[in-house]
Amino acid sequence: MIKSDPSSLIQLNERLRSEASGMQRLWTETARYCLTRKVSSIVTATGSSTTNDSNLTTSQLALLNTVAVDANMTLAAGLMSWIMPFGGRWFSWKPAPEQKDNERVADWLSACSEIALNELEFSNYYDRAHEVMLDRGTAGTASLYRVTGGPTTLHFETWDVGSYVIGEDCYGVVDKIFREFERTADQAESEFDILPPTVQSNLKSNKPNEKDRYIHAIFKRSDKDRAGKTGPLGMPIASVYIHKASKMVVRESGFERLPCNITRHLRWSSASAYGCSPAMVALAEIKGVQYLELLMSTLAEVQVNPRMILPQNFQGNPDLSAGGITMGGLTRDSYPQEWMTGGRIDYGEAFITRKEQAIKRAFYSNMFSLFSDRPGDMNIPHVDALQAEQLGKISPAFTSLTTSFTNPVLEDCFMTLYNAGRFPPPPREAFVNDALGRPMLLFPRVAQTNRMSKEIERAKAGSFAGILQTAAAMQQAGMPVLDNLDGDQSYRGMMTDAGLRDWLKTPEERDRLRQQRQMEQQAAQQREMLMQAAKSSEIVKQVAGAVGGGEQQVA
Repeated sequence: MIKSDPSSLIQLNERLRSEASGMQRLWTETARYCLTRKVSSIVTATGSSTTNDSNLTTSQLALLNTVAVDANMTLAAGLMSWIMPFGGRWFSWKPAPEQKDNERVADWLSACSEIALNELEFSNYYDRAHEVMLDRGTAGTASLYRVTGGPTTLHFETWDVGSYVIGEDCYGVVDKIFREFERTADQAESEFDILPPTVQSNLKSNKPNEKDRYIHAIFKRSDKDRAGKTGPLGMPIASVYIHKASKMVVRESGFERLPCNITRHLRWSSASAYGCSPAMVALAEIKGVQYLELLMSTLAEVQVNPRMILPQNFQGNPDLSAGGITMGGLTRDSYPQEWMTGGRIDYGEAFITRKEQAIKRAFYSNMFSLFSDRPGDMNIPHVDALQAEQLGKISPAFTSLTTSFTNPVLEDCFMTLYNAGRFPPPPREAFVNDALGRPMLLFPRVAQTNRMSKEIERAKAGSFAGILQTAAAMQQAGMPVLDNLDGDQSYRGMMTDAGLRDWLKTPEERDRLRQQRQMEQQAAQQREMLMQAAKSSEIVKQVAGAVGGGEQQVA
């Protein structure tokens, strides 16, 4: 377990930063080409210096081609639109497996889902989640931190990549996060419980804007550290703020769960805790495009303002301005002449186009254009094949985003809103007893109802439709295979997964409707029989004879 004294935490922070040094250089390079505004924060974080944007030169930030920037923005906007659309129903909570057939719990969770969607809209979640998607496409690793005591019940921060380092447990799960950041003396006074002597001195000396560096350590507490403690200090996750220069703990609290969600586009390797991004995959192409743009810009400049070569005996200065007149020389051979201006712009444009297409493929740009501009009938086999191909390419990254980001964030939001009293009272069936017999609320399952999930489910539905067609043919052949299908359960499950559970009738209402329909059908059949009987005298005689015989037999 981690030692919780300040010196040990500072040493662990330095070790994690040393292990991440190679990734930090890569983050700086990918940010330069895909997310230029983040270069300053990465350089500041890796250099442990005071933030100063003037440390970066124009050449470090200048881009000759912005295709990677556009591709990263397209990917981030596409993921937000397809997975977490603002104002849309992109998730719902479903009962835990132990309660899957409990309708009262399902209805309560459906109401909680609507409340949570409204709470997220009033918070800064969508703005910060978009920033996470940009970081994820650039550096492969991104973070979202839930702030306690913010202006709204749900409030979030994104930490710039490079400002934090992470570590994993033996199962590959992130269980420690160390972040370095700066605060002015004025900010520290309002944020921390204890002020170091240097900060107090700055406040007394009327220097409220002097900055100091702090470490925020989030890690699992040992049983020894939790023993005999209650409240935040006894919680399983520690949150410790340390003034780096004085090694003084300025604030300490705790959480039941990690308050910071770390998401990785794809894993860099099994030995690394960090992620691999589309920008890293396409880095060679991105750098190649920049180099070709430099050559093309040079060639275009030479074409517009050509190089000049002068004879050794030329007298006078060549005038290169528009309409300029140059005096000197006795013969035409002694005039200034253009020199080496025969480059091929068309060849360079073809190379750039090819590399730009490779960059767009790395950022899945073709997938979003296929879905949004899909021509013709959606059931055309060719279009379905293209869709399946694109979904197959992004499926691993989408799975990683769901399991490491959206689902944990939504689980944390559920408990935050529940503890804040924003949900209606849960039914008794929502609780189970723990080992000590105490009632415990079970975590619900998260059902993704966003557009991306629906596209994936649509592909599955095609297979299900094929199975139903086969089953129908077998049913007609005398094999009652449809008896194996629970129609009500499957349909209600599909409606719930689509986020349309509130459109469903309760099982009691459904059964009453079916019973009423059955009674109406029986009454209609009886009326039809009586009408047919009235039309047929033979049937009337038969009925009368049957009735008379019955009366005689009774008599």
